[in-house]
Amino acid sequence: MRELNEEKDPAVLGPFELLAVLGEGGMGRTYLGRRLPLDNLGPELETGYHLAGFTESAGPALAAVKVIKPSKLRDGSEHSEEEVRARFAQEIETMRTVTGARVPALLGADADAEQPWLAMDYVHGPTLHKLVQTCGPLAVGPYGALGLALVDALRAIHGAKLLHRDLKPGNIALGLDGPVVLDFGLAVLTERDSAAALTKTGVGFGTPSHMSLEQARDTKHVTESADIYSLGAVLFFTAAKRPPYPLAPMHTAPKWDGVYGPCLPLLGRILVQVAEQRPSLDEIENDLRQLLTDHGLTEEAAADQLRVLVTESGLVPELPAKALSDLPDPEVQQAAQEAVNQGGSPDSPWVRDLFDEFLEAEAEAEDLEPLDVSAEPAPGPAGYVPTLVDPGAQPTPAGGAPLPAQPTVTSYRLAPPQPLRRPTRPWPRPLPCRPPSD
Repeated sequence: MRELNEEKDPAVLGPFELLAVLGEGGMGRTYLGRRLPLDNLGPELETGYHLAGFTESAGPALAAVKVIKPSKLRDGSEHSEEEVRARFAQEIETMRTVTGARVPALLGADADAEQPWLAMDYVHGPTLHKLVQTCGPLAVGPYGALGLALVDALRAIHGAKLLHRDLKPGNIALGLDGPVVLDFGLAVLTERDSAAALTKTGVGFGTPSHMSLEQARDTKHVTESADIYSLGAVLFFTAAKRPPYPLAPMHTAPKWDGVYGPCLPLLGRILVQVAEQRPSLDEIENDLRQLLTDHGLTEEAAADQLRVLVTESGLVPELPAKALSDLPDPEVQQAAQEAVNQGGSPDSPWVRDLFDEFLEAEAEAEDLEPLDVSAEPAPGPAGYVPTLVDPGAQPTPAGGAPLPAQPTVTSYRLAPPQPLRRPTRPWPRPLPCRPPSD
């Protein structure tokens, strides 16, 4: 998190006051923001912004405001920008149907702005990747609490007819209220990074170390089982501080070295490369609950242990002073209100400079390439994030190349580890988590 650059960063985006920069990447830039209390916004802007109901809260209600680069609305096809924006607006509406404690709520969006943006709940805490890298593998309580939270998140996402397709430790934020799964709603933008998008069978997108073989071969036609595999890869990472495969998924079993015995039965059933053999979310939930019971833990106690670990990790970022205030910057509030009173948008006094900066940066940037699994796997993540399910998709599109043959029995030469009903020794005690020196 860094302070705003007054020469480059706007003070307002849509009806949100911007307070700090959370990060930036190929998609655009993400700000820490807060909804401005504006009068006379008007029904047209209220509707156009898809604003969630504004309610007073005990503390400051903060948002993660993502502004998207203009090029992400160009899909490389014959579709006009108007058509693409209309499709994006429809998908924003679909995102609003994803509700649950483990997914951030959509607070507002504008698909028609010069640089489209989304505002979602801000989760104040580190990513799972950063926590494990700093503190080491999770103990049984935090491990079980995390797994149960991810099951709830995938239920919400799948219930809205969405797939995540990029569930990984870096897309899981650990707030004081528990884990939250991020980045499941911007897929339409990333699909348009290349003309191939998701129209080419045999090309995969995602993070190779956390994706299944069927997703690596053909991202467009995967099912919910691909997200379940990624859930297993995340749990493997939290238990071993490494992914099951360092570069890309393989037919051979992962190396189970360093993974504690009671984790093995469930992980062994999830991390198979035949989608139909993986357990359901209900089965995973039951196994995780049994794991906690076997170690004398309730779900509430496990969640408390995870919360304490996060709080004492030293990884929770310090909020800027103005984010702790209930009141907006008076000058920013006045300028935004005057713009609205004159018939403009709240961000009109600031937004043009950001648009010009993004265009200048795009002239120098190179587009991300899709992951081609026919070649040797390369280290590092590909440029894909989650996407909407294509309701018209078929397992093998007409005229498309058939998928590579998959085994009809277990993907492993050796059977996965067999269940252990009771742990034979205590769960290893994790090393004390020391805050980073910087």
